[in-house]
Amino acid sequence: MAFPASAPPDLLRWMSAIDELAIAVNQQRDLPVLLHQIARTACRLLGYESAAVLLADADRIALRIEGSWGLSEAYLRLVNEESPLLLAPDGGFVGSPSRRAFVEEAPVIVEDIAHDPSYGPWAKAAQEHGHHSMAAVPLRNQGRIVGTMNVYGSDPRRLGPGGRELLQVLASHAGIALETSAQLERDRHRVRELSSLNELLRQHAAIHDRFIGVARRGGGLTDIATALAEATDRAVAVQDVSGQVLATVPRAGVSVRPPDWLSWPQRQGDHSLLDLVTHATPVTSSSLFPGLLAGPVRVGEETLGVLWLAGESELNDLRLRAIEQAAVVLGLEMLRRRAVVDAQWQLRGDLVSELASGTLTDPAAAIARGDRLGSDLRLPQRVLAVRPEQPGETVTAQLLRLVQSLMLSRPRPKPLLALRDGAIVIVAPATDPDDGERLARQIRAVASQGLEGGVRVAVSETCPAPDQLPGAFRQVHGLLRLLRYAPEEDVLTVASAGMIGMLLADVEPERMGALAARWIGPLRDYDRRRGTDLVTTLRTYLDNDLNTSATAETLFIHPNTVGLRIKRIESLLGVSLTKVTDLTTLRTAIAIDDITRGA
Repeated sequence: MAFPASAPPDLLRWMSAIDELAIAVNQQRDLPVLLHQIARTACRLLGYESAAVLLADADRIALRIEGSWGLSEAYLRLVNEESPLLLAPDGGFVGSPSRRAFVEEAPVIVEDIAHDPSYGPWAKAAQEHGHHSMAAVPLRNQGRIVGTMNVYGSDPRRLGPGGRELLQVLASHAGIALETSAQLERDRHRVRELSSLNELLRQHAAIHDRFIGVARRGGGLTDIATALAEATDRAVAVQDVSGQVLATVPRAGVSVRPPDWLSWPQRQGDHSLLDLVTHATPVTSSSLFPGLLAGPVRVGEETLGVLWLAGESELNDLRLRAIEQAAVVLGLEMLRRRAVVDAQWQLRGDLVSELASGTLTDPAAAIARGDRLGSDLRLPQRVLAVRPEQPGETVTAQLLRLVQSLMLSRPRPKPLLALRDGAIVIVAPATDPDDGERLARQIRAVASQGLEGGVRVAVSETCPAPDQLPGAFRQVHGLLRLLRYAPEEDVLTVASAGMIGMLLADVEPERMGALAARWIGPLRDYDRRRGTDLVTTLRTYLDNDLNTSATAETLFIHPNTVGLRIKRIESLLGVSLTKVTDLTTLRTAIAIDDITRGA
């Protein structure tokens, strides 16, 4: 396996360890051996002295250590026999950190066991066995919490966000190992049932060995798809969740052409294209994609892509099993690719942050860094900002994956991308005046397939040189912040934003302060002295087109109160909101105040 020449040593070490686990899982080693290897890998990568994989027992009454590294036999006996970690503890105590991670489905970090009351009755025993800090993350198998992945430190320490993410990746591998082990047990059971069908068993073993061989030699997506095409005698294609075709293998003169996600209707009833495929077991057909079978490429709860096969007819058991095994190997390969890509995006994000900050002291050095990342900052650029209409950590992470995939599929020079202030920002070449809007609409179309809710995209004006990019970042963030969301809104641009767009484009924030201070400053001073809210009242009154009743409803006050506040505003400023010139001045001042206070 080849890594990027610029990849840092830690990334190479982490990726090598993850690859070793992926190969071990695909070799279908005994489950205890796999869990032991995963625990050992956690210690080696995170610097902890011991680790354990805990699984719920058959009745889901207690957690048991089923695989570990660095734990003494006495501690294993304590947890598994003498003082079990009950999932429904007696009395008022909420239970161990492992139990909390299991029940609450969230990481639990204990920085110092001796001073953390949540550790409860296990604190003394843990310290006696040399444990002074720990972290636990939930372990999932087929969408269900089945245990936890724990690490233990010999001194107080806190596992950071990067460590938690890596620990969760290792927990995902443990979940895959459980599923692989369960799959192997199901295979063995079926082999016993079909022991008389020697030819079928021989073919099944050949398919299994084929995929294991691909995994062992580090075969890529095309190699895996080729093996599946031969096993099923059908043409195959693999897409990621943004609709990009990652591999396609023809068969007998037939090629698979997956649906174009950009032309696909945004919703078919209540279902997007991913909705129709995600729960297939392992494939499904639909009149919406005639002549094709589709199935999910999934790891745990996350759908990473779609597997397409030519034909609508039912597949026999042997070929269905080949699809299941291929989907597992494809998922692991796509996770490996993602980890390498994430490291590359981190480097791009660092450059984006520097370009956005306005502290660029050496444009030539920035251009050289862009060259190493496949970009070309010598070209004119436009900045895009993408944000879910209802922001949240989970939906933003999903949107980031979709946008990253789209950016990777574009030809060189590649756009730069980073997550800033809750929005995904993109610095994209703009050799054509319409490039920015086209890219924005492509992002919106793909996001409508993979996400619930609306997605807002703002596009800046063209920047001929890198030193103009800070203003472009200010433009797109201002458009998202100052313009109200409308379900049917188009791409947000400076040209379409009226006066707000004009101010964002043509006036520097530091030069706007005098006008805002002249007209809004007296109101803000009055509010500060008297505890009133004249500035908000004026802004709401203008937003509601001078409608007193609508303003009162928005602010939850009586219309008469609105009238009194408006008279006070006119008196303080010496204006009349019935005069066009005064009204225009105040609208402009409010807009400038919003921009300068948010810049």
